[in-house]
Amino acid sequence: MAESISHQRFRNRIEQLEQHVQAVDLSVSYALDTTKAKIAAGGTILGALGKTHAKYSRLKHPVNHAPRIFNFSKSLNFEHAVITLYRYFGEYLRGVLEEMYTKDPLAVVGKVQGNSLQFHELVALGSYQAIAQKMIDTTFRRLEDERSTTKLFDKILGHTKIVVTQVTKDAALKHLEMRHLFIHNNGKCDALFEKNYGAHFGLKDGNDLPTNYKTTSAAINSVVALLKEVDQFLIAGSFIPARV
Repeated sequence: MAESISHQRFRNRIEQLEQHVQAVDLSVSYALDTTKAKIAAGGTILGALGKTHAKYSRLKHPVNHAPRIFNFSKSLNFEHAVITLYRYFGEYLRGVLEEMYTKDPLAVVGKVQGNSLQFHELVALGSYQAIAQKMIDTTFRRLEDERSTTKLFDKILGHTKIVVTQVTKDAALKHLEMRHLFIHNNGKCDALFEKNYGAHFGLKDGNDLPTNYKTTSAAINSVVALLKEVDQFLIAGSFIPARV
């Protein structure tokens, strides 16, 4: 199947992310099961795992603390996965913005009002390639500064009149919006998230966001489905080149 360079990069990133999430979850689950079986015998977490490395100084707690410590690690693994997923989503959009620029530069730089370069900046950049890169980077940063996944997505792809299945789009966006809450709201649902997606996740304002394998897998799968659909549309419409 034909795909863009940006999508090929995104697909590879996702494979690595899934591998990491699974490797950490498996390792922590194994450590949790091993230490649970040895709580009655007492001792430390390291002792229960048969390890004595000095670098693991934070694991010298009594073995009965293992469930708390390892369950926190599992939760943090999934939180970081969603944050990383958003970064890869942004990388894809930044990538297709650059690929679209090669086809129609004015459609890209016109997405943000007030974009301009002074004469001294043009001289300092020195080449058309450097100037183009500067314009693309500035446009993307200014769109990203709005801190709205929906606006970022819609503004970058707006001129293409892309028709994405609403169910596919909503499924991805409700997971991607979690990233802002993990970073800016201590991982808790706020009033806006409750209004838009609370019913789906069973969350109320102030509740902790779900950090489990099921939600993380759903997040990854939904974003993969969305960008696959987007990529095929952009290629079919000749907005970006394809790589077979």
